[in-house]
Amino acid sequence: MSRDWVTWLGCVLLFCSGVVWGMIPDKTSFMTVTSVHDLFDIFGAIATMVAAAVAVIALSNWRSQFRHAARFESLKSLKDAATRLHTFRKYLLTVQARCIHLMQSGGVEDKDLRDMEEEAKQSWTRDLEAYNQAWGTAAVFFTPEEEAKFSGPAPVFVKRSLDDPMRIVMAYANSPNIESRPEFIDTCSSINEEVRCLYASTVSELEWMLRQKYRQ
Repeated sequence: MSRDWVTWLGCVLLFCSGVVWGMIPDKTSFMTVTSVHDLFDIFGAIATMVAAAVAVIALSNWRSQFRHAARFESLKSLKDAATRLHTFRKYLLTVQARCIHLMQSGGVEDKDLRDMEEEAKQSWTRDLEAYNQAWGTAAVFFTPEEEAKFSGPAPVFVKRSLDDPMRIVMAYANSPNIESRPEFIDTCSSINEEVRCLYASTVSELEWMLRQKYRQ
């Protein structure tokens, strides 16, 4: 039994005892059994306190079970949303492909590649928004230790969503010539590998948390 349980139970029992004791007109003779009626009064007072204690325990059990179920469902929703975060890499690959075409064409845009990038960006934005909403619900049930160790809080993905496409574009802008293509591809590969590891860690850690919560 946790410290909170003990505190609440003690408070309720003290309150009930005070109520019952206050209703007794002659406190000195209450515990003196002079008749069957007096005996029933004593039993009734004890039964009242026991019933109050049982009610507190039952309510606390229900609250604990409800919180556990809510925590499990929120983690499950977060994990489901996390599995769709792979669309970020698809978006980054379209940014990379457009930049490579600019290198090869001397800066001439390709409308189809631009449209593909925009479509991938919109898909990623939807998935990121869904993950952000799921995180807002699930984060309430994270312990400080869990949150500190977790690789993929929503703000991490939001920041990378802003930074990583710009890193790719800047890598192209700094060396737009076709001769710089190998170095550019290396930079893009490094960024994509970072994103892949972040995605894998996020999903695997959430799956581990779900297994732990399920066993509790």
